[in-house]
Amino acid sequence: MARSARKSTKPSARNGSAAFAIFNRFPMRVWLAKLRDVAAGLGIISAVSFTPQSIVERLPENGQEAFAIATDIRALLVDVAGDTGTWLGDLLGSLADHDLEVPASIKDLGAWLPEFRLPDLPELPWAEPKAVDGKTLPTTAGSFSTAKDYLYNKVYFDHRETFYCGCRYSDKGAIDLGSCGLTSLSSVSRARRVEAEHVFPAAQFGQSRQCWREPKAFKECSKDNGETLSGRDCCQRVDPVFEAAHNDLINLYPAVGQINGQRSNYNWGMVSRGERFGECEIRIDSSIRRVQPPADVRGDIARTMLYMRDTYGFRLSSQDQQLYKAWNNGDPPDAWEIERDKRIKAIQRHGNEYVENFRKL
Repeated sequence: MARSARKSTKPSARNGSAAFAIFNRFPMRVWLAKLRDVAAGLGIISAVSFTPQSIVERLPENGQEAFAIATDIRALLVDVAGDTGTWLGDLLGSLADHDLEVPASIKDLGAWLPEFRLPDLPELPWAEPKAVDGKTLPTTAGSFSTAKDYLYNKVYFDHRETFYCGCRYSDKGAIDLGSCGLTSLSSVSRARRVEAEHVFPAAQFGQSRQCWREPKAFKECSKDNGETLSGRDCCQRVDPVFEAAHNDLINLYPAVGQINGQRSNYNWGMVSRGERFGECEIRIDSSIRRVQPPADVRGDIARTMLYMRDTYGFRLSSQDQQLYKAWNNGDPPDAWEIERDKRIKAIQRHGNEYVENFRKL
């Protein structure tokens, strides 16, 4: 029946909805007290779930499991909160539609309940953004291990799926190969763990840096025993641009370890043959050092590569740029890519313009 055709007479107790009957059966103050207690308890659980991973790892196994449960509850609350808000809005709307005399305590329900919201993603606890050659770099982690901690526990805490193949993984980084058609890799230990993958390979942007090619030229890269750090480690120590790019969460994605290793530092592109992995659509042709990603992540890759070019001045060939423009246009950002960028921006104070203001190139 159309809204305008509804009768304005008040419904009797006999034909009132179940929701109204429940409200009439118990005093309003009892409902409000219970809701207040539940909200407070859930708020405490959510806050506890944000305890730094470095602290959680020191706890006994049962303590770590408790924190994992708290994290799962927090993720569930994100979905429940939206549904509850819709239900409450519908309920109050129904009361108004039936012209019922709604108690003031219901109308002012928000004032009775404590403000409940999930804790904000924390800002990185390290140095202020650095300016190099007139460019302000994102506030990225001071070490790769810290970057991974934020990737897994702050960005993907409620979206534990690998990037290329959509494999589910646990809070401890163990991959469920059966969830993504990769059971053929079950005997490979590296395939059973999640790894942080650089979409723009560190080796590609590192090889243009002197610290990568000649670490011996930097006294800061000499160990006390006379040995020299690797090019990667040396650049993280002496090159702020490389350090920021290497630990930038926008360029990091969770991946199946074995596929991360097989991808190596190969470039992106289309291939006519190559190694395949179960039901995952990624294809790697080592003979030409090229990788063809699944169609549903090509836009994500393109926007990441273009972001790295713009943010750090890394070079891309004209052929690659045309490819990434085509991928960007053919695979616009989905809801998760947009949410991922928001979370990273809350941490690093710097998002990906190609995601935030998507346009066809």
